[in-house]
Amino acid sequence: IKAIDNATLVDEDEISLSFSLSGEEVEEVASAETSLYKDEKSRRNLTNPLQLNNSSQSTNCWSEPPHLFKVRGATYLQDRVKIESSSPAFACRGVDLWLNSDDMACRNIARHPAALGGNLGAENTFLVNFLLPFGNLVAYFKIPEETKMKPPVRKVWRRFIDGDQAFRDSQLKLLPVLQEGPWIVQKAVGPGHSPALLGKVVPCQYYFCTDCSTSKSMYEVDVHISYSRVASAILNVVRGHTKGLRIAFAFILEGKEEDELPETVLCAFALNKLEIELCQPLPPFPSEDESSII
Repeated sequence: IKAIDNATLVDEDEISLSFSLSGEEVEEVASAETSLYKDEKSRRNLTNPLQLNNSSQSTNCWSEPPHLFKVRGATYLQDRVKIESSSPAFACRGVDLWLNSDDMACRNIARHPAALGGNLGAENTFLVNFLLPFGNLVAYFKIPEETKMKPPVRKVWRRFIDGDQAFRDSQLKLLPVLQEGPWIVQKAVGPGHSPALLGKVVPCQYYFCTDCSTSKSMYEVDVHISYSRVASAILNVVRGHTKGLRIAFAFILEGKEEDELPETVLCAFALNKLEIELCQPLPPFPSEDESSII
C-alpha cells in the first residue's frame, strides 16, 4: 500500500480531510499523546464490544448519534443545497476498540473470532475497520434487505458492492462531527460540514464475502490511517484528548445522479469519552488455517 502524503484541502465536491496546526500546537498534541499511556498500572477493564449508552452523560461507550449530519438534497445537482439526513439506513450492531502492543493492527478483522464478541456471523454486516497505529477501531452495521432500503440508498449500495476498487474509493464518504471537546480537536476535525472521500486520502482495502457457506454476508472496509500523514496527524490530536471527547461518525455513499438523491447516511456511530488505555488487547489470531471469515 502506498502512503498518501499530500492530501489537497478542497471543497465538499472534491472532498478531502483537512488539518492545520501550528508548531506549538503539534508539541501540545505530542505531549498529550505521550502521557496517555504512561500509567502502566491502569487496569484494562473495558469490554469489547464497547457498551451502548445513549445518555448525554455517558462515558467509555458508543452511542447512536442524533440527527447531526447534512447530506445532499434531492435537488443538489441544481442548487447545491444540503439537508438533514434521515435516520441511518444501516443500524449499528456494535463497536470494538482493540489495542495492539506491537503496533500491528489486524487486517480483515472479520476473520477474527473475537470480532463483535464472537457474534459477527449472526447478521449480514457492513463493517469499517480503522487500522490505527495502536490497534483497531471497528464499527459493525446490520444490512437490511434491499427491498426495505429507500430507492436511492438501494441503488448506491448495489453499485458500491458491485464496483471495483477505484469506484468504491470514489463513493464512500466519512463525515465526523465533534459533539463535545477542546478547540484543538475541533480545529483538526473541522466544522462537520464537508465529508471526506475516504479512498481519495487514505488507502482502503475491501474484503467482501457474499457466498459464505456457513455464515451471513460480510462487507469489510479496512481504512489504513497510518499510511496517510494527514489522517495520522488528525488521529494524534484526537487520541490525546479522547477522555474529553464526544465525536460522531457518519458514512455516506455519494449520490451523483438524480435517482441517487437525496443522500441518506448509510450508517453512523459515536464514541463518548473513552479511556483508551483501559481497552483490551486483541487476542492472538488463530492459525491461518483456522482464520476463515466468520
